[in-house]
Formats: sequence, structure tokens, C-alpha cells
Amino acid sequence: MTVNQLACKEKGLVKAFKRYRKRYLSVGKKPDIKQFLPEVVYRTMRLEGEKITKKQAQALFR
Repeated sequence: MTVNQLACKEKGLVKAFKRYRKRYLSVGKKPDIKQFLPEVVYRTMRLEGEKITKKQAQALFR
């Protein structure tokens, strides 16, 4: 990676954290982890090469 790519990547991370801080930390509410778990499972399994659909991932948490 070049220095320019790293700087651009870090800008994205900083921007995402600022949105997270504004949305959750400053208000005092916590994100609903239960809502994010199916998406995390879906993306992880896709990265590992497993065949899974979003509906199947959501069904695991019902």
C-alpha cells in the first residue's frame, strides 16, 4: 500500500468512528448487537467460501 492509500483508508475509519461516536456514545445508547450478528455471520462465512444466503444467516438467530 502506498502512503496515499493508507491515508485515505484512515480517513474512512476516522469518519466512521465519528459517526459511531455521534450516534451512540454521545447519546448514551448502545448499538443493538443482536441486529448486527446475522450480517457478521453472513459476511464471515462468505469470506471463508461457504455458500450461505442472508435469509439463512437471519434464520440462525430467530
